[in-house]
Amino acid sequence: MENKQIVDTLNSFHLPAYNEIPDVGLYLEQVAKFINIYFKDFPEMQVTPSMISNYAKQKLFNRVNKKTYTREQIALLFFIICSKTVLSIENIRFAIQEIHNENETIENLYQYCKLHLIHALSSFTQDDHTDKEEVISDESHRMLKNIITAVAHKMYLDRYFATKK
Repeated sequence: MENKQIVDTLNSFHLPAYNEIPDVGLYLEQVAKFINIYFKDFPEMQVTPSMISNYAKQKLFNRVNKKTYTREQIALLFFIICSKTVLSIENIRFAIQEIHNENETIENLYQYCKLHLIHALSSFTQDDHTDKEEVISDESHRMLKNIITAVAHKMYLDRYFATKK
């Protein structure tokens, strides 16, 4: 079994359900604070208001209306923040565009990524790895699953190395 601290950190990680993401229009500082609550044990995934502003300037999500962020924008920010640990901004933009081309909703993207991230993280703490591999025929979903799997591996490795320092 892995180091108990790593196991506990990975097992306690969660993201909010889509409907738990505020849809009242949060301001930039509030968005950063809300997101960082979920990444408190993963400092490399913490986000600053200026980082969020840069993602907006780089047109990774729709323009902010009256300086407030919607549920969809915040959900997309969770995806961007996770993905930026393993992908370039250009590849994140491409991944988001692929999802839009498939006419997927941001809610579906978020739920899919959340589910696979939690599943991938839990695989590090299970002794029995006899899970049957999911067959994914859709190319964009295969891409998303691979992104999230890479994110989970990076999260695990960052925690592993943090306990060795």
